[in-house]
Amino acid sequence: MGLPGAGKTVVFNALSLAKVPVATYSAPSTVPNQAVVKVPDARLAALAELFHPRKVTPAEVRYVDVAGLTQGAGRDGQAGQHLAYLRNSDALLIVVRAFASDVVAHPLGPLDPQRDLEVISTELLLADLGVVEKRLERLEKEVRLRKGTDAEQKVRAREYALLQAMQRALIDGKPARSVALDPDDETLLRGYCLLTQKPWLVLLNAGDGGAGRDLVERVRARWEDERAQVAAISGRLEMELAELPPQEADEFRAELELTEPALEGVIQASYRLLDLISYFTVGEDEVRAWTLKRGANAVEAASVIHTSIARAFIRAEVIGHDELLACGSLAEARKRGLLRSEGRNYVFRDGDVAQFLHNG
Repeated sequence: MGLPGAGKTVVFNALSLAKVPVATYSAPSTVPNQAVVKVPDARLAALAELFHPRKVTPAEVRYVDVAGLTQGAGRDGQAGQHLAYLRNSDALLIVVRAFASDVVAHPLGPLDPQRDLEVISTELLLADLGVVEKRLERLEKEVRLRKGTDAEQKVRAREYALLQAMQRALIDGKPARSVALDPDDETLLRGYCLLTQKPWLVLLNAGDGGAGRDLVERVRARWEDERAQVAAISGRLEMELAELPPQEADEFRAELELTEPALEGVIQASYRLLDLISYFTVGEDEVRAWTLKRGANAVEAASVIHTSIARAFIRAEVIGHDELLACGSLAEARKRGLLRSEGRNYVFRDGDVAQFLHNG
């Protein structure tokens, strides 16, 4: 997401290897561009080289490129569908213009990334405030009339207090995520899908020369926190590189001293913000990467594959991917005693390779 003219679709093309036409003017559309992106992972490639499976399946990330956010959208009833696409996301990737152009005029005048972020933040804060205030109006009556059982009244009172705290934060210009929540609170409020409660990845979309370090640091000082990160990308350059054959693109990156494709850096930042890890299943049929929330246990990891495996879980055989690669095979890992038998409460680590035993 971002303001019109920020280069959102250019960044979308660079990340997804799509070829969506890029308008040189603001042309909002109610239909977003969507793409499913394979997550690059050297560990998956190394495991595939070891097992030579018939199929290799990377983890996936889905990107949705929505129309430009305009001033007033936060209180505009007509923007409901536009904001709905954002509310249904796990995180917001906010593209902020950091390039000058004589062709594409900036809708707000002179180039100013900090101002643009303030505008975007204000619109999202207003949109969330509208949702919170609407719910508070209804809850206030229910709390006053003491509807339902004691347990229901207790939950409703907790929800009311949390939403009041969020209302105060939003009025003060602070995101909803600034209100501390425990896991039960997060579950209680999950259905509201507040935009300022989601993680934000701010991408400064610079020209071919990149964004200046001073600019990046200033934006980080203002906007970064535990659930918001700032990075820079040369969107148009990355889009053009994405259209080249891989070897040729790598040669250009080497000449330009670019360390990695933009896709890899953005996905890594996204995984950090969403607190995600990857684990692997291996075999002759398939080597596959699975995405998991950090801190998840073995049963939760099994449920990512299929709920029936989780329900019939017996145990998991687990080994670190690096240990498995060093052993050269599962048989050798088992012989060395490195293939561990773990119960349902084992907490998975990033890079674990697992086999699940179950009654199903």
